[in-house]
Amino acid sequence: MEANFLKITCKRILKSRKFLCILIYFLILPFIVLLMNDWSVDSNNWNGVFFIFGNRYIYFLLIAPVFLICLYDLANEGNLRYCAGRLHTKATLLKVQIMAMIFLSVFLPIYVFGVVIIEAFLVLGGRSEWSKETEWGLDPYTLFFLDLSPIIVISLFAVKFFVTLFFIGSFYLYWQSITKRQYKSLGMSINFFLLLFNSIVNLYNIPILKLLDLSFVSIYYLNPHENTLLLRSFMLYVPFIILSLGFLFFSVRLSKGVNY
Repeated sequence: MEANFLKITCKRILKSRKFLCILIYFLILPFIVLLMNDWSVDSNNWNGVFFIFGNRYIYFLLIAPVFLICLYDLANEGNLRYCAGRLHTKATLLKVQIMAMIFLSVFLPIYVFGVVIIEAFLVLGGRSEWSKETEWGLDPYTLFFLDLSPIIVISLFAVKFFVTLFFIGSFYLYWQSITKRQYKSLGMSINFFLLLFNSIVNLYNIPILKLLDLSFVSIYYLNPHENTLLLRSFMLYVPFIILSLGFLFFSVRLSKGVNY
């Protein structure tokens, strides 16, 4: 029953007109951004890719918030009371929502990064190495250590995108449990404000608030010459993953009092 409901939930979201519009939106947005920007003759596809994800306003205001639409639809579908009855316990229903949220958190980064990489290849041409503009240190969005290949860096970006969506989704499901689903829109507003705040302020350089930094800034400081590169890369995501798992644990524990 649980597996069937998960399958039905994912199908309902993926086949909805709203989700189709989201997929089309992510096809159009990066293409427009790439065409409108004035690229140097020394730029290549990687300059385009990292401009889109490295630009705070594009990423936090035009890309990441789209996940909130899917999340709200998942957590507040109209037949939850019926589903809760069929699944016997509210905790089981919430666990299905958690699995669906994780699925969306994985699917969207793969889709978005795939689209952006392909469109950047079509607009700027494709190369596997950094451009001359990057090698000369002229592009602020690709100021990585050059010994880090573009494939490694884009992989770290994709993982951070997943962790960000997972964190936002976990917080919202936790919010639903502690408020007994009485303030659905407020919880969504808090998530959007967090993304908005990240677009305006560089939290990475602010003590304590650094824990709320959802940007990719920390990746720019990774040094491939350090023996602890793998450990440092992993530690970039650990705080958010631990906090997210905590949110999910308590959301399930508190699910008995939630009104469906």
